[in-house]
Amino acid sequence: MDQLFARWAEPNSPGAVIAVLQDGKIMYSQGYGAANLEHGVPNTPATVFHLASVSKQFTAFAIYQLAYEGKLSLDDDVRKYVPRLHDFGTPITIRQLLHHTSGVRDQWNLLALAGWRLDDEITEDDVAHLLFQQTDLNFAPGDQFLYSNSGYTLLAMVVKQVSGKTLPGFAKERIFDPLGMSHTHFQDKYGRVVKDRAYSYARQPDGRYQYIALTYSTVGPSSLFSTVGDLAHWDENFYTGEVGGLALLAEMQQKGKLNNGKDINYASGLSIGRYRGLRTVEHAGGDAAYRTNILRFPDQHFSVVVLANAGDLNPTALSFRIADIYLKELLKPAPEKPSLEDKPEVTVDPKLLDAYVGDYELRPGFIISISKDNDHLVTRATGQPSFPMYAVSDTAFRLRVVPAEVVFDAVAQGGTAQNAVLHQNGANLPLKRITITKPAADRLKAYEGHYYSAELGVIYDVFVQKTVLMVHYPRGALDLRAVGADAFTTGFPIGNLKFACTDDGKCNTLLIDAGRVKQLRFDKISLDPIGSKSSQ
Repeated sequence: MDQLFARWAEPNSPGAVIAVLQDGKIMYSQGYGAANLEHGVPNTPATVFHLASVSKQFTAFAIYQLAYEGKLSLDDDVRKYVPRLHDFGTPITIRQLLHHTSGVRDQWNLLALAGWRLDDEITEDDVAHLLFQQTDLNFAPGDQFLYSNSGYTLLAMVVKQVSGKTLPGFAKERIFDPLGMSHTHFQDKYGRVVKDRAYSYARQPDGRYQYIALTYSTVGPSSLFSTVGDLAHWDENFYTGEVGGLALLAEMQQKGKLNNGKDINYASGLSIGRYRGLRTVEHAGGDAAYRTNILRFPDQHFSVVVLANAGDLNPTALSFRIADIYLKELLKPAPEKPSLEDKPEVTVDPKLLDAYVGDYELRPGFIISISKDNDHLVTRATGQPSFPMYAVSDTAFRLRVVPAEVVFDAVAQGGTAQNAVLHQNGANLPLKRITITKPAADRLKAYEGHYYSAELGVIYDVFVQKTVLMVHYPRGALDLRAVGADAFTTGFPIGNLKFACTDDGKCNTLLIDAGRVKQLRFDKISLDPIGSKSSQ
């Protein structure tokens, strides 16, 4: 166990606290690294962590309590309780919000596209303002599964409307106090002093850690604070039903369904699956540099809790590694997977790196670009920042910030690699070299202009700088790389961008696909000298 966390067990490193639970008791609990690097405070089992998306199961539980009391139905239209949400022409049910099948665009992506930085203070009113401006969905409710934090913000609003209490107040009275979770709370104001809190730190490309602020003042999808000891009480309630009852808890763990009848592996803030032959119930979370996971094996009455304040720690992978140790005799043999353990860096002839430079397609619209910086490679994926890579062989290169490795085809001297494989999260993902055709200068000029989104209330400025098409959005500017006819890709928060142009070459609309936000429309406008807008 301690070996798994050895790299984060130093006093000058952030780390984690773990708890192994069996039959309602804590078999083992240990802290690693520091809760606060500035003051040298160690992580201990009493350390309080921000749980990020692990919070969702508690919000879901509050909704189920109200449903079992007859105060709402899971098949109610959410607009019954949140009437300011746009009428999309078809109901969005509470059940669809619970299962991420609502089609509602994700709030964090929307905020970033509107120019917010995620270390700004973000309140429920800020999120609500953006959600209520949306007039389109990612897809028809129930047609698809796409994770959306917005759904759980709306659920928190439902709890408040139905119960007359805020989610923090309702959860304290109906969940935390009855279960003896005295170190747990939903935090709806980021400045609240939290005794024994862990602060979050992200590992930088140079290997050092940097403090990452978290200033959320909104609850529902996130913002729960707790300890491993309190979460042991929560976990045990799934077996005893002391609060809520076993029928409620069983229904909460039923998988969601799409309109076509197909089951998804998500159930009301919980992911339902199997691991090496055993049933699992889990959920992970990540905000700022907090990384969390609760993994339960219900048939074995066994669970693992990992709460971390190190952004480079993968709590899901480590939870399963812990389970491998304790449930060794019950697990089926593991399939062979490429090892992504730390490998020693080797020196590669810089001339060899030239063979790997280029653009590789992982899937349509998602490009991994490999460039060279002196004696090492740099990778940049669609919608993500650039990260340096280090060689572990002549053809294999690893990232330091995430457990991922790119292995290129071997090439003859003077040749170029045509294919590669990305090894990440146990998957082997093929990459194929593509050639991106750069649009002619006059075509780039056709894209220039100011584009307005009524759903965000912001203007983007598209312009040519030297020979590069750029987009300026509130609080940032990005270069656009062509990936197809009138289609471009760029970094976070925009991702993929496509212009809609007429046969005569005029481009008056652009659409953005940014992961959890689909087909967000911007229309070209004219600005008069004093800055007011008018339709073009």
